Amino acid sequence: MKNSFRSSSREICHPLFLTLKCLMVILLGMTILPNSQIFATEAHNDPSTPPQDTSKKNQTAHWDYLGVENPSHWGMLSKEYKTCEAGNRQSPINISMTHHGDHQQKLEFHYQTSQLHEMNNGHTIQVSHVSGCRIDLNDHQYKLRQFHFHTPSEHHIEGKAFPMEMHLVHQDAKGHVLVMTVMMETDATQPVLSKLWKWLPAQTDKEVSIPLELSLTDILPTNTHHYTYSGSLTTPPCTEGVQWIVLKEPMHVTQEDVDQFVHIIGHNARPIQPLRNRHIDDD
Repeated sequence: MKNSFRSSSREICHPLFLTLKCLMVILLGMTILPNSQIFATEAHNDPSTPPQDTSKKNQTAHWDYLGVENPSHWGMLSKEYKTCEAGNRQSPINISMTHHGDHQQKLEFHYQTSQLHEMNNGHTIQVSHVSGCRIDLNDHQYKLRQFHFHTPSEHHIEGKAFPMEMHLVHQDAKGHVLVMTVMMETDATQPVLSKLWKWLPAQTDKEVSIPLELSLTDILPTNTHHYTYSGSLTTPPCTEGVQWIVLKEPMHVTQEDVDQFVHIIGHNARPIQPLRNRHIDDD
């Protein structure tokens, strides 16, 4: 017994035995971790995580027009933005090689005078109406949701870019999006637009109520001849299936108006996208 005890003592004190003993303690300790900690670790990499959790994160992925988050990288910033890279009906495009449709389209403006609200969302100046406005395309109604600006123009006409472009975003009762776009030339003063320009908000994410009422019919061209094609949103997530109407006649602004916008927002135009097999109707 005495010899046996001495032998056991030598084994316990041996460095190798201590190392093995420590490993056993660590392993035993891991097995008694609370279940909540183990499940929390697994859930972090669980592919069955509810889609709303991940999409909520992805929808807030930041994008920009410059740096590593510029338009050529939008599709890599979030899985929600993959259409920006993989889509085949993207906007904007160069308007060229148009053809006349079989039936002339009927386009009517129904824009009421309304108070306006402006917001600098960090990417553009967005303007919303209080009262309802709409356009009718072939007697199909699209309500105006908001309008905003890009400089230089996102669309080109026969290879020509314009100093600025205005997008009027509409939606029908089923959620289909129609964007009417107007090119802007820096060759004359537009008195009504100049009043709007005085209230351009420099601070981001803060809505400004403008103490004046404006009717878009006072600033839009009277000539409704236009081009039309099927494209996408020009900002992430670059959703396709958007009906585009590009008015042929431009609006008129001053260079000072454009410079003021650039000073606040910077240049915010997505590059021209491939036309692929789409056709452009001339109405």
